Amino acid sequence: MVDYNLGCTVRLNDEKTLALLAGLYEDGAIRHIQVQAVPLARQFFLKRLDRIAATGIPVVVHAPHHGHGVNPCAPAAYDDRPPGEIEEYIEEAMRQTLEVADTLDAETIVLHAGRYEPGGRFAAVETFADFLDRNADPRLTLENLPAVYAGYPLLGNTAEDLAALAGKKITRFCLDFPHLACTANYRRLSFVDELERFEDLNVALHHLSNIRRGSITDEHLALDHPDGGLDLAAVFTRLRRHPKVPTTLEYKEDSADVYARQVKVFAGLWEDRAGE
Repeated sequence: MVDYNLGCTVRLNDEKTLALLAGLYEDGAIRHIQVQAVPLARQFFLKRLDRIAATGIPVVVHAPHHGHGVNPCAPAAYDDRPPGEIEEYIEEAMRQTLEVADTLDAETIVLHAGRYEPGGRFAAVETFADFLDRNADPRLTLENLPAVYAGYPLLGNTAEDLAALAGKKITRFCLDFPHLACTANYRRLSFVDELERFEDLNVALHHLSNIRRGSITDEHLALDHPDGGLDLAAVFTRLRRHPKVPTTLEYKEDSADVYARQVKVFAGLWEDRAGE
């Protein structure tokens, strides 16, 4: 058994990747999976949920985000659906998310605060606070987001931001390394300094992939990508300092080849830092 808790991400409706990850779990290469809860019709939702439960793999749940039509801090931003329809959709998506966590006995539900329109940060903060009032759950785990993506700003980029947004409503946090690197590049901050500030938060989960050198855009690149620019030395120093905090690999290309290879790359990087 490895001395770290590594996991991989799978969408609720991706049975091919689930089968691959079940094999990695049986081999001892990973110790958890992160299930991306995506809104599904009831019959398909229950079927997919049963398939995941049958694997017996420990689960972290990721709540739907703006890419799935769930944008907590500014529900109507960049969305032309009627407000009432958006509200009903978000409520149902969060109900399904909690059901996934309940059924799979997950202790962690990763949450994005979301994106907002330029100039709307103050309103976004207030709207997110209202969202937390309506969706209070001790398993909610707030993730840091890149400062910008595709030209729009996102809420909650640094450790300080997350602490302010969480207040007393959220006590757990997810540190996404490439998101933090994108923010540091965009704001011209020190990645290492910003990483150190997360020592003051109760980090319950790490997210890991790579970004291009100097990039402000989150692309979920492979750890060994030839253009990779994430400070892996700093990342793995933290990971080895906090070996009990689970680390989840996240790739947009959910394929057997990607995860099977990246799990091995992670193991090699972990061993490279063993003597430090």
